[in-house]
Amino acid sequence: MKKLLKTLLSLVLLGIVFVALYAACVKVWGLFKSIDPTLSAGIIAASATVLVSVFTVMLSKRQEHKVEIKAQLRQKKVPVYERIIEFIFLITFAEKLGKKFPSEREMVQFFADTTRDLVIWGSKDMVKAFGDFRDQIIVPQNTSESSQINAGAKIAEASRIMGAVEDLLFAVRKDLGHSTAGVKRGDLLKLYINDVEKYFPQN
Repeated sequence: MKKLLKTLLSLVLLGIVFVALYAACVKVWGLFKSIDPTLSAGIIAASATVLVSVFTVMLSKRQEHKVEIKAQLRQKKVPVYERIIEFIFLITFAEKLGKKFPSEREMVQFFADTTRDLVIWGSKDMVKAFGDFRDQIIVPQNTSESSQINAGAKIAEASRIMGAVEDLLFAVRKDLGHSTAGVKRGDLLKLYINDVEKYFPQN
């Protein structure tokens, strides 16, 4: 009942506004008809100039507001994305650089903190790519049967993991405004993986 009353009240108010606008337009048109045509043309031209100026200023302010919001979001995103890249490089090069591989507790903390930040600041593509990356890193692969997995299956598994990593890198670059046109699978990975062609032979 309350919903129906609210709907009826809204319709009544809308009708009143419409009638008032119509009456105002009729009155203004009557005034224009009663004055000299040359003067009317001048008033119309002046009004059009004012309206165009007002709309131009409004659009300009709106665009400036969008740019400002985008810049503020970028400031929040960059530290999060830098932390993600640092984590990827740590788990990739920890042994070669003589650094300690992240413990299970450290990895859980990383994913918890990053998920929280991406929920607030990340784009939808970034959220999806990070979710896929997390699944590949956290979900245990059939380690108990690893001795029975052939070389082809191991390469396929590694390809899935590296694909998720590269998709995440693509999402980071896209969200920060970099073009991904002409960049194909493996192009980012081969910057730090020498034998990437083994995992993505089609490239």
